[in-house]
Amino acid sequence: MEGYMELAKVYWAKWDGTVSDTVFGVIQTAFGVDIRKTPCPHTVDLPAVRTPTILVTWAIVYLFIVGVGLVTITPVDKTKKTKTPAYLDRLVKFHNVFLILLSSFMFVNSCYQAYVNKYSFWGQAYDVREVGMARGIYIFYISKLYEYFDTYIMLLKGNLKQVSFLHVYHHLSISLIWWAIAFYAPGGDAWYSAALNSLVHVAMYTYYYLASISSNSPGFRRKYLWWGRYMTSFQMTQFLSMLAQGVYCTLYSDYPKWLSQLIVVYMVTLLFLFGNFFVQKYLSSGGGKKQKNK
Repeated sequence: MEGYMELAKVYWAKWDGTVSDTVFGVIQTAFGVDIRKTPCPHTVDLPAVRTPTILVTWAIVYLFIVGVGLVTITPVDKTKKTKTPAYLDRLVKFHNVFLILLSSFMFVNSCYQAYVNKYSFWGQAYDVREVGMARGIYIFYISKLYEYFDTYIMLLKGNLKQVSFLHVYHHLSISLIWWAIAFYAPGGDAWYSAALNSLVHVAMYTYYYLASISSNSPGFRRKYLWWGRYMTSFQMTQFLSMLAQGVYCTLYSDYPKWLSQLIVVYMVTLLFLFGNFFVQKYLSSGGGKKQKNK
């Protein structure tokens, strides 16, 4: 057994070296900064931060599971009322409640840390001395890894239409971006995106929890889920706000320019993809049949 463990360590070290060199190299080539030289001392030694290898490996596993699921799982027939298995029903409820509570904590903590550190609304430099904010951003980053389970639950329920390119892209890309932030500058202007995204997720997972207990009751849905139609608009407003912040910070903030520029590019891609989703769902002739995306 010891021999196998040693062999595994050797292979992991080789994999870690390849992934790290690739990711850090891409960042240096794209933005002209070697972030390995100045990691955040408060987060770099926390799990899944020092190198991107755990994140990348988790992302590859995620893509493999998604690919296998899309090929092998039979889509649920929406015309038939089938009872969700008890274990899956409990899992869905736990997942949604956990993320409501976690997102609420992250929203409140981000705002509190911004307040006690006397942040400006936008245009706030990263200060390595702000330990509380750094740890809060780290928790936000780790939450993005946990949110991969959104997709696994969709697959278990047979809701394959929800596992769209937009859904998978969003989950993968946001975790990669927040790894970079947690590694290099977990504070300053990053507080705004963490707070706003957490607030959106409080609303989103509350909606999904209410949907999970509705038992397809039209009366319940009319009374408590009428606002679901506005969720995509709320998300797009979030992205527009973050795009505006990214442009502002690129021009005027002392927060690392390359991260602000990365956010600008990323928000443009999300606005394009969510805008296309919005048009297909609400404006096209067959839009009413489209599924809600996370």
